Order: sequence, then C-alpha cells, then structure tokens
Amino acid sequence: MVSSPQSSVVSAQNRRIAASILRIAWPVALARLGIMGMGLADTIMVGQLAPDELGWQALGWAPTGVFLVAAIGLLAGVQVLTARVMGEGRPEASGAVWRRGLVLAVLSGTAALGLLWAFGEQALEAFGIAPELSGPAADVMRILALSLPLHLIYIASAFYLEALRRPVAATVIMWVANVLNLGLNAALIPAFGAEGSAWATVGARFFLAAALVIWILRLKDSKALGVWGGAAAPGISYRALLGVGVAAAVSQAVEAGAFSAMTVIAGRIGEEAVAAYAILLNLLSLIFMIALGLAAATAVQVSEGIGAKQRAEATRSAWIGLGLNTLAMLGAGAVLLAAPDLIARVYTADVALAAIVAGQMLWAAAILAPDGGQVVAASALRARGDNWAPTANHIVAYALIMPSMGYYLAEVQGQGVAGLMAAIFWASVVSAAVLCARQWVLGRRG
Repeated sequence: MVSSPQSSVVSAQNRRIAASILRIAWPVALARLGIMGMGLADTIMVGQLAPDELGWQALGWAPTGVFLVAAIGLLAGVQVLTARVMGEGRPEASGAVWRRGLVLAVLSGTAALGLLWAFGEQALEAFGIAPELSGPAADVMRILALSLPLHLIYIASAFYLEALRRPVAATVIMWVANVLNLGLNAALIPAFGAEGSAWATVGARFFLAAALVIWILRLKDSKALGVWGGAAAPGISYRALLGVGVAAAVSQAVEAGAFSAMTVIAGRIGEEAVAAYAILLNLLSLIFMIALGLAAATAVQVSEGIGAKQRAEATRSAWIGLGLNTLAMLGAGAVLLAAPDLIARVYTADVALAAIVAGQMLWAAAILAPDGGQVVAASALRARGDNWAPTANHIVAYALIMPSMGYYLAEVQGQGVAGLMAAIFWASVVSAAVLCARQWVLGRRG
C-alpha cells in the first residue's frame, strides 16, 4: 500500500520530533542515572562493607529525599522558561532565568537543611521507628542534609543547559563526581559506616556544584546568553519561575513523601523488610532516571513549541515522548525479569535478603511503564502551562491511594514487601491514566 503525501509528511515530522527528543534525552538520562549512580554506589558499598547499617542509611535518606525532590520541583521553572524564551527567539533572556534559579536553589536548600536538623529525628520517631533505628538514621540524615544546597545548585545549572540543548557537560561532570564518590566511599565506609557514605555524598556534591557553575560562566557565548547580566528580561521573574515551580514542588514533595511513608511502613515491619524495600526502591529509581531524561527532553520540546506558538507540534511532541518512554521501560523490565537473582546479589551479600528482592522482580518490572509514563505526561503538561492538574493527580494517586493500599496490603494483610510493591503499581497506573487523559483533552482543545 502506497502512503499518501500527507501521511509521509506526518511520519517525517514524527521522526524529526523523536530524534530531537532523543538527542536531548540520552545525555539527560545518563546524568539522571549518574545521580542515582551515587545512591546505588552508596547502597551497594554500605551493603557490602557495613551491611548492618543499610537500614540506617535507607531511613536517613528518606526524609532528606522528600526535601530534595521538592526543591528540585521548585527549580522546574528554570528548564521550562529557558526553553520557552529560546523558542521565542530571546536567548539573551535565558541567563536571567539561570541566575534566579541559583538564588532559589540556595534558599530552598538552606531551608531544607535547617528543617532536617531541627525536626528530622522527631519525624522518624513520630512514625513509629524504633529508637535503635531512628537515632543512627538521624545521624546519617544530618550529614546528608549538608549536601542539599550544593546538589540544588547543580540541578538548576543542569536544567539550564538542558533547556539550551547542551546537556553533555552536566552529564560528564556528574559521572566524574560518581568516580569521586566511589573513592570517598571506599575510604570512609570501613571506618565510619553509613555516616562515612553520607560524607562521601557531601564531597561529591560540592564538586558537582562548583564544576557546573564554572562551566556555564566560561561558555563562549555566555554574554550573548545573558549569563553575566545585561538588559532587562521581560517575563523572567521569580513569580514566573515559581508559577511553574511551586506546583511541581508540591507534586514531587507529595510523591516523595508518599514513598518515604512506604519506607516507614517497611520499617514498622522489620529491618529485613526495610532493607529489601530500600534495594527495590533504589533499583526502580535507577531505571526511573531514564524516564526522567525522556520527561526532561519532552518538556523542552513541548515548551519550545509553546514559545514558538506551534501548539499542534507541542501536542505531538508530548505523545511521542510518551511512546518512547513506553518502549524504554518495557525493555528495562525485560532485563529485570531475565536476571532477578543476579541483580539482587549485586545489591547485597545477605542470601536471605537477596531472595526477598529477587522474588519481587515481577512487580518491579510491571511498575516501570506506568511510573515512567506519569512523569513524562506531567512534564509535558507543565511545559504547556498546565501546572496544577498534575499536582492534584499526584496527591490522589500517591498521597492517598498508595500509602493506604500499602499499609493495608503490607501490614494488615501481612503481604510485607509484596504488598508495598503492589500499591506502587496501582497508584502509578491511576496516575498515568489520568494524566494521559488530561493530555488528550488539552490536545483536542489546542
């Protein structure tokens, strides 16, 4: 059957958009994988060198992670507004976006640091964590909190470069930091256990922040981009950044808080359950970085389309991004199902713990596609200015459905870690379905 000229044009447009998304997505995904690579290295090295402290590390990360992802959401406007002004043909306004993003990074990171030091341990105790777990976990948490402003400076700078379609520098710097983190872990964990791993994270994140800021300041066209300041940039204000960022921050805080609540439920079941859940969550998060890379690339593509007033192409970009995510997540799921025992043993030398982890790989594989799909859909919606619908969806799916289902299945029904994984799956299915429906409605309106 011979295709019509119109269908050939559409196919060519789709291929062009897919190629454009993938050109941004692969280095962004590698950078996001690098972020998780640090957590992966920490988990593996603590699991191998100080396995009795793995639960302390998991619980220490839990409250820190809530603040971190919320603040990262607050910086989402850096990516969206930078891509938008580039689509509008105003590159000189992009530097103002970056500078304001740095201010937000420092302020939000410092606020999170203060709150964790003041109330973090009490929060763990309030959720019923036993004193023998909450005390050491709080010590790890306080050290990790020191790295929050540093990591957020890196994130604001990485978002800026990604929106400029220059993400490779952030990726390279991230992986150099991973090598540094490995060396620091090897030096500090044998002497200081989980706390040594936390100090390794602080050192690696200091390098991240300093290296990427220096890179941006030394760009050949930094003055043309307004990096050093210059003419006024209409529409680039803290209010505009927060218009995108606050909704994303609430959304990500709700989601991270819900996953941390699931860690608490695992902690209530016992040390073995929290260790197994921590490993599975780390594995899911590692693969989720691929989805985040596709989400970031899709958001840039959609936001540029909105800035250039090409709404039909922006809508097509969103659906192509979702399709690419589905293919990637199905492939990753197949890898998990092909070698569950091997993957589990990489994480821990404890044979019993590895068996629990390997037994949950089917759930882990099933979670990937809907979980990745919901983040791509949410990013595409925010890129077109629909900020609060994804947030409302995340509150329902992850703050209401997931923890309540997790508690019922894991504790009340006695399913343990399997109940927690089932709750994540169904919450992700609900979230992805609602956000895709919202995308379809807005696309038809556009």
